[in-house]
Amino acid sequence: LEEQVPALFTGKSGGDEVRVWVVACATGEEAYSLAMLLSEHARLIDDPPAIQVFATDLDEDAIRAAREGVYPPAIAADVSEERLRRFFMREPRGYRIRSEIRDAVVFANHDLLKDAPFSRLDLISCRNLFIYLNREAQQHALEIAHFAVRPHGRLFLGVSETVDVATHLFRPVDKKHRI
Repeated sequence: LEEQVPALFTGKSGGDEVRVWVVACATGEEAYSLAMLLSEHARLIDDPPAIQVFATDLDEDAIRAAREGVYPPAIAADVSEERLRRFFMREPRGYRIRSEIRDAVVFANHDLLKDAPFSRLDLISCRNLFIYLNREAQQHALEIAHFAVRPHGRLFLGVSETVDVATHLFRPVDKKHRI
């Protein structure tokens, strides 16, 4: 996915936004990771657009934990020292996401299949959601995603997921990585 980030910034400058929606975000790791990748790329641009990540889930407890942005010390095994230093603050419970990244992510309780979608998105990440949906619900979810994403935007799925029920709506950019 990191290789796709520059495309999300194409044709955008300081007055614009890069908009991302992480569906079924659980406790926020993926949403914050995407905000970090976007932030890293924005630093390479003279007049970068604003970054806005919407992260939604059905589980209020998960959303509450995600907003807090505190993760156990064990994340140090999976996050580089540079990213730990740049994006986290060490505290007694583990690592807290720094405010500049937390401020870029809006967490909300949301049902993809029932609630109004976000719109004008450059990227939608639905990793490992479709495996829990029947074929009809998958079709509906992909129609919603198609409505919500901008032309040339990206849809990121989990390794066990495809857009087989909606090939007329999406084409693979990176089939191996489900983008």
